[in-house]
Amino acid sequence: MRAAYSWRLREWFYLGPEAQTFACVGYSQVRFGLHMTGMKTGEWEWSAAVGWSGDSDRRSSPCLRLGVLTRR
Repeated sequence: MRAAYSWRLREWFYLGPEAQTFACVGYSQVRFGLHMTGMKTGEWEWSAAVGWSGDSDRRSSPCLRLGVLTRR
């Protein structure tokens, strides 16, 4: 599950905080960070997030998510 809130910065992209959680039997992970979505360059739409991740195995680390979409 992902929850995010954002503000539109001019007409460039959306920026704001986000939280994500992943879970299955015997394992879970939580991420908190900052996301950027909706940046368009031509026919491409970009998204990214940077933050901190912790899991049920008591490991934690920085995390990075990058995404790109195209529509034709």
